[in-house]
Amino acid sequence: MKSIKSWMKVLKTALIILAVVSIVSCKANIETVEVIDYEDSENVGYNDRAPIEKCLGYKNIPENQSFKSAVTSAKYIYYIDYEFDLGGQSVKIPEGSILSFGKDGSIKNGKIEFNNTYLDGNVSFSNVGFSGNLLNKYVTLSWFGPNKTAAEEKSNKRKNADLISELFSVMGDTLIVDLFCPMSSYVYVETNINMRAIDWDETKCTKDYNYTYEPQYGFYTVEDNSLFILNNTDTKKSGSMNLFGIYLKGNPDKFKNATTLPSGVTWGVFLPWGGSLAAVYNCKFEGFTQGVRALGGYLEKFQNTTFTNCKVGVYALYASDFDVFGCKFTNCMPNLSVPDQMTIDETAVDSLRCAGTGFISEGCGMLNFANNLLENNFVNFMINEASIIVNITDCTFKNPGFCDIYVYNDYQGYSTEGYLSLGLGDLQKFCIDNVVIHNNTFTRTAKAKGESVVFLRNRDRALQSGKTVTTDKRVTNLVFSNNKVTDNRSGTSNKEAIFMISNVNETKSQIVCTGNNFTSSKAKYFASLVSNSSGQYAFKNSSNSMPSGVSETSKYNDDSSVIVFLPSDKANPVKR
Repeated sequence: MKSIKSWMKVLKTALIILAVVSIVSCKANIETVEVIDYEDSENVGYNDRAPIEKCLGYKNIPENQSFKSAVTSAKYIYYIDYEFDLGGQSVKIPEGSILSFGKDGSIKNGKIEFNNTYLDGNVSFSNVGFSGNLLNKYVTLSWFGPNKTAAEEKSNKRKNADLISELFSVMGDTLIVDLFCPMSSYVYVETNINMRAIDWDETKCTKDYNYTYEPQYGFYTVEDNSLFILNNTDTKKSGSMNLFGIYLKGNPDKFKNATTLPSGVTWGVFLPWGGSLAAVYNCKFEGFTQGVRALGGYLEKFQNTTFTNCKVGVYALYASDFDVFGCKFTNCMPNLSVPDQMTIDETAVDSLRCAGTGFISEGCGMLNFANNLLENNFVNFMINEASIIVNITDCTFKNPGFCDIYVYNDYQGYSTEGYLSLGLGDLQKFCIDNVVIHNNTFTRTAKAKGESVVFLRNRDRALQSGKTVTTDKRVTNLVFSNNKVTDNRSGTSNKEAIFMISNVNETKSQIVCTGNNFTSSKAKYFASLVSNSSGQYAFKNSSNSMPSGVSETSKYNDDSSVIVFLPSDKANPVKR
């Protein structure tokens, strides 16, 4: 009896050892890769594993066998160490298998349908179409043989936009971008995608714009086209995208030295209603009509990202609440002049709203805009149409062509450029801006042509035929506090002012201006009234340091008493 128990114990131990050895041998070829979830900058990892729950078969595909005839069994590891030409064939990979590539392995010229497939090793495809689904949570762009030069993109029948679209439909959630790829057309994004440069990690993301990381990997246009649209009107699907260290380049020469408004419309990323661009870290957008356009889409955070040589860097139109930290907005049509058909009066904004602006917030919710650099743009920053709360803090504004910050209420409901039509909908019947501009620096050198730091404008206006706005509800409440103006120019216009005002019929607008240092400003006036203004614009001033000869109540061209300066103890908050 004792002997039987001993044998049973030995047998049980042997079975356990055999099971462990079996598990280890089955798992030996599984590559585990840590991928970072960058939400809220927390280093939360997840594992990217091949789908193995039990032992897989293994087959080393010989050189003299066709690839299609070799891959016939499900749940196999297929080792590929030779070049296999599909000759135009379509191959469906058996379910739950691994394609493991050796250093000389590759597949070209055909179509592959993945089927819960995992890619491993030195993955190499060339001129291959893709469908089905991969189990890799991340894939690398160069694995799939994109066109690497503009000449290849133009000459090859298979375009990179086709490849990228297919990758987005079959891959997991992260595309590692290790090339700077040409694109001759845009891509619809219909799923949830992360794109991360191969050299990017979370340490590249800082809190200010004085960072050293310069994106090298991404996509550039070869046909003056857009790149990514996060919505497909044909399939009724919207997508989401997060970008980390990606460079999107259009045609910067079109905007860099332009003195008139260029024609055509291009975007780096366009997110219409339903689209989402939650995280954009350490990226660069250059040479588009609009680097990012959000028409009702979801935004969350831009950080350490550069928008340069565009017509508009970011146009956030009816977008969600979001943050912009440590970004740069530069060289958006700095040489543009006010066109002949435009005068700086109540009609000017229809053209200005799309002309050479670093950042536009129009009809958004809450925007936190901090530690950013805005330099050498025709208008550095624009705010319009019930941008409910806009906080602009600790930013550096330099050398505007027209003004630094343009705040206005003038709902139109349409755009003359043809890519936005809101029809007859009265989306913003009552426009109320609440803007806080605090602790910023406004610097002017010989390059600056701007004649004001802030341009404030209200106008009662018909939305469309039969649609009117209640004039006493069009309010701009603005707090301008603890800011500094540094002006190194030798001289300025005789009409130069810190604030420029255009106000039509509105009577409840108010500015609280306190604790600012304007002593080095070359402004001739504290406020300058644009012709054809009416109504009232109330100033509540206190503790501002002014340049010699200019007082807190100095104003130009105010025959109709539109600008009303109130003593600090008599200013009343605007009632809503």
